[in-house]
Formats: sequence, structure tokens, C-alpha cells
Amino acid sequence: MSLIHSNSSFCYCAILIIDGHVRSAKKDRGYETTNMKEILATAIEFERFGVEYYARFKELVGDEKAKPLMKGLSEDEKEHARILTAELKALGGSVKAPSKEMLDKGLAEIFPEKVRKNSIEAKDAISALKLGIRTEQRSIDFYSKNATKADEKLKRIFDKLEKMERGHKEMLEENLKYLEDDGSWYGYVPFLD
Repeated sequence: MSLIHSNSSFCYCAILIIDGHVRSAKKDRGYETTNMKEILATAIEFERFGVEYYARFKELVGDEKAKPLMKGLSEDEKEHARILTAELKALGGSVKAPSKEMLDKGLAEIFPEKVRKNSIEAKDAISALKLGIRTEQRSIDFYSKNATKADEKLKRIFDKLEKMERGHKEMLEENLKYLEDDGSWYGYVPFLD
């Protein structure tokens, strides 16, 4: 039995919400601003989930080489959320407080309560990394798609975030390769611009 559930309804739900927001926002007369506010709000939720996902993974993973990687990814996602929040506020939008209940539910589907600190080993870490890779790919796709709808300033931000998410995905893929090959972690190399 795998401790890590890769079909988290939380992750898929967010994708459906994005599509729903974009379609419904286009019906509004001033859809561009409304659409961008919704896109930014959704991106912030993705990033907040990433912060908690990687922070929880860091607590639960047993290998000390993995901990700096998960900590670095969590900190990067927090910075992404900060950047996006500033842009949302600049458009006159406000950031909703994260739903602790929804976040906990999503994380519980991935990391059940019975998982203890430092208890995830290679087999379950592989499942968690695969989910992380899929999540990073969704972020890449999201930023790429929405950069085409954004003004120049937001386009630059989305392009930068997409590049950073690609770096995250590459780090996760490299660690996945090592884990699948010999059961060891590659570790963390900070991603720089």
C-alpha cells in the first residue's frame, strides 16, 4: 500500500476551477481585469498549496539529502505567492485567506495522518515526487497559457514563474531518477535565475 496518493482531488479540482473561472469571466463586460484577478487568485492558491505540500514532505521524508530540497521548494513557492499577491492587490483584488480545511483535506489525501515524521522512504517518496512533477507541469502550463492573456508586466512575471517551475520540475525529475535507479536522493542544488 502506498502512503502517497497521486490522484488527489484537491489538485484536479484546482484545474477545473481554473477552466470554470476563465470561461465564466469572459462573459463579463470588463473580463480582462476580472479574468486576470481570477487567474492571479488561482495561481496564489496553487502556490500556497505548494508551500504546504513541500513543507509537509520535508517533515515526513526520512533522507537528510531530501530535506533541503523540499525546504527550498517550499520557500520558492512562498515567494511566488508573495509576488502574485502584490500583483493581485495592484489590480484592486484581494487575497482570500487560505481555507485551512481545504488545504488540510488535500494534504491528508496525499500524506495520511498515520505517516509519521521522517517516515517516508524511497518507495513512497517516488510517488510523492511524481505528484510534485505533475503539479509543477500544471503550473508551467498554467503560467504559459495565461502569459498570452496578460499585459506586459504580468507576462514577464508569468514567464519568470514558468521558468522557475521548470527548474523545480527538473530538480524533482533528477531526484526521481536517482531514487528509481538506486534508492538514493540526489539532493538540492539551488535554482538561480
